[in-house]
Amino acid sequence: MTHDFAKKPKANSKKQNGHRKNSPKSQVPGWVWLFTGIVTGLFIAFLAHLADITPPAKSSEEKVAAKASTKTKANDKPTTSFEFYTLLPEREVIVPVEENSANDKPQQQIIYILQAGSFKNPADADRLRAKLILLGLDTKVEEVTGKGNDTWHRVQVGPFVSRSKLSKARNLLISNNVETLLLKRKVKS
Repeated sequence: MTHDFAKKPKANSKKQNGHRKNSPKSQVPGWVWLFTGIVTGLFIAFLAHLADITPPAKSSEEKVAAKASTKTKANDKPTTSFEFYTLLPEREVIVPVEENSANDKPQQQIIYILQAGSFKNPADADRLRAKLILLGLDTKVEEVTGKGNDTWHRVQVGPFVSRSKLSKARNLLISNNVETLLLKRKVKS
């Protein structure tokens, strides 16, 4: 469809009067302006009230005492007093020592052993034992007869009384690609 651009549309009468269709109106309702005015007025009245308040006058005795204390403070060097030296002994708590009763069983001591391998061939067990001795570990080979009269040669590291020594030995073995099995044994008294 064709359109003739030469003809201009007639101007709307509202546009000629200076009014637009979509004139911007105030977006804030009137009650908000009223509330804001009241709050502002109350705040100004509060500030005026604070300006009228005067502090209570000090008695002459209090003024003399205040002047005397400031003079003595100015002349004397400030002394530092540490109160915790006296407070600590006062707050000392004595913990009672519990004695073992005769009914308590003596605790059985536990030793830890790391098993580094189990072999049918004693030459393989000796080879691993030699490798572990070169690492500085206390090793032994234990022969065990299993089902069907099979003899196994177990390579064991230890014994260890403390968990810290056990942990060090285990970390050393892991760093040298030797897998271990932790064994706990009770020491017979």
